[in-house]
Amino acid sequence: MSYDPNQQQQQQQSGYGQQPPPYGQQQPYGQQPPPYGQQQPYGQQPPPYGQQYAQPQQGYGQPLYGQGQLQYVGVGMRFLALLIDGIIIGVVAGLLSFILRNAPGLSGGLIGLLAIAYYIVMEATQGATVGKMALGLRVVKTDGSPISWSESVIRNLLRIIDGLFVYLVGAILIWTSPLKQRLGDRVANTVVIRKR
Repeated sequence: MSYDPNQQQQQQQSGYGQQPPPYGQQQPYGQQPPPYGQQQPYGQQPPPYGQQYAQPQQGYGQPLYGQGQLQYVGVGMRFLALLIDGIIIGVVAGLLSFILRNAPGLSGGLIGLLAIAYYIVMEATQGATVGKMALGLRVVKTDGSPISWSESVIRNLLRIIDGLFVYLVGAILIWTSPLKQRLGDRVANTVVIRKR
């Protein structure tokens, strides 16, 4: 076997000691091959020289913002939060009833509106009512991002249906849901989670 200087030069140019590109594909001039053990995604061009390959996209229902797995809250903790909120609303209702004692219809209607407004405003602006905050709970979208006014309005107007038969309807829906959602949560695409 004879020594051929042209053969040595070809081996150096083709990246001697590196894996060749897959059959039928050539490595573009001036670009490095993907790291050992990684193949380029089928039908995609490699990234420009010096840039990393794209990371996989978040799947549907996966938490965003670098969060781990969301911890969904069941009936027990939600009932305790509701109890705390009920005490707060009850104190305000008692004061309003005393002030408006000569107009019981007005008093009852005003208390009902204030109760719904309390849940909507607190969850839209703070992500939780006082009862949920006291227990370390929060209302978020199913992807883990904060809820907006529209989600808060939807989930809390449907509280009227969830609250039928002393919240038995809501409890049954939470028990049968893998994400522990009542009707308002299902329609608004929200969940109640434990804060980290």
